[in-house]
Amino acid sequence: MQEVLRILDANLNRAREGLRTAEEYARFILNDSTAQQSLKAVRRKLEELLKALGPAAPALLAARDVAGDVGLDLGASATRRTSVDVAAAGVKRAQEALRVIEEYAQLVAAAAAAPAAQARYALYEAEQRLFHNAPSALLAKLARQPLMVIITRRLCHGSWRTLLEDLLDAGARCFQLREKRLSARDFSDYATQFVERARRKDALTIINDRADVALACQADGVHLGQEDLPLVVARRILGRGALIGMSCHNLEEAQAAAAQGADYIGLGAMYDTRTKSVSKVSGPSLLKAVTPALGLPVYAIGGIKAQNVGELAEAGARHVAVCSAIIRSRTPAKAYADMVNALLHGKKIEEPESLPTTEVSP
Repeated sequence: MQEVLRILDANLNRAREGLRTAEEYARFILNDSTAQQSLKAVRRKLEELLKALGPAAPALLAARDVAGDVGLDLGASATRRTSVDVAAAGVKRAQEALRVIEEYAQLVAAAAAAPAAQARYALYEAEQRLFHNAPSALLAKLARQPLMVIITRRLCHGSWRTLLEDLLDAGARCFQLREKRLSARDFSDYATQFVERARRKDALTIINDRADVALACQADGVHLGQEDLPLVVARRILGRGALIGMSCHNLEEAQAAAAQGADYIGLGAMYDTRTKSVSKVSGPSLLKAVTPALGLPVYAIGGIKAQNVGELAEAGARHVAVCSAIIRSRTPAKAYADMVNALLHGKKIEEPESLPTTEVSP
């Protein structure tokens, strides 16, 4: 049994070291926070693995025998020509180590085999994201946008054209068009005009629910609800380069969305909102639980306004999606700028003047 513990200890060390090597590549070479977070999520799974080892876990360190390791070679390692070679080798070491752990763990704690397998498969996905699915220009652009403005025309204080120009001048570069009452034709005509105007300032436009409309107007992506078109079908329609987000209400839905290939998630509802009907208000506690577990941009959504965006920032929010507090404001550009400032600096600001919200969209 002591020999098995030595195997587990050595391979846990190899897995940690390999993951860290790849993570540093994502962080400092690629400057890719999404890939870094996906690797970090795998490292967190190693902690779950240790817990699953139960009483065997504390015995690992005692079983270590560096001096007696006949396979130890402190000579020069294989030559690495590029940083990609270094990171790729680290990933492969970690994958091999996780497979060894998965097999030998069954001899001392059968329950530990499952988390080892989960970590290994999560690493396969992280490897693909790191080396073959490098973030598209759209995804990189999205990750830099702290605030997504959700626009429903009938809720706007003024015309959508004036609103868009004001927000673009204020620095807004990410919009989601949410129209539940328009026909596909009317929505497509409107969205085409919107996308054309937004693209002049290199701004992203995402269509809520309708992958067909997103395709027709050449939008940058689509945002799906839990009951909408399956993500894999939307991906087939729009292609790999499009942004696809998904609304999530708990950790399980968020993890499922990430596993299906979502580029970002909308998480909520954070607070009570009249913009759309919600069955449950989760608050900042949900944000604290979900954000560290994902390697994706998480847009907090639902009832976000001047009075509470600072609270979300304190809870770890880096992205928010806002509708009424901006588009119904008499000064939407100022409302946008103030909320971005509050989000980035964790400040509480006074609520801007806006029209009373009385209409609930379906």
